[in-house]
Parts: sequence; structure tokens; C-alpha cells
Amino acid sequence: MYIKNATYLGDYSNNILIAPIADSDNFGLDDYEPEFFFDPVTWKTEGQESGGYEVALKFDIDDFEDDIFYFCHVSNFV
Repeated sequence: MYIKNATYLGDYSNNILIAPIADSDNFGLDDYEPEFFFDPVTWKTEGQESGGYEVALKFDIDDFEDDIFYFCHVSNFV
């Protein structure tokens, strides 16, 4: 779930603390990701003006023991 300026950008939610529970394919990525293609100076400025970027992830499984992998095709230097 992608959040910018303390505003959730999607429709899907499995976390009532962020948005009402809703089933959807839109968890905000398409509104969030394009800004990460900005050059570093613009990205930093946009992030500071917007109040920052956040993501939220909620697992509904209490006994989850597998690995979680992160992949980002935008940030090739981190």
C-alpha cells in the first residue's frame, strides 16, 4: 500500500488503520512509482514538498516463517 503526503494512493486495503477494507487491484503503485524515475534532486524536492513517501504491508498470517524478498526495477543504485 503506497502512501504519499500521508494520503493512501490506492483502493485496495487489508488494513483498516490505513483505509477501509476493500478488494481491488489498485494498491497505489501506479500513482507512486513514476516519481522514482525523477533525477535525484527533483525526487528529493518532491519528497520533501509532499511530506514524504511511505509504504505499508500487512500480513494476516501470524505464523509466517518464510523469507520475503524485495525487488525494485527503478532504484538501480540502492
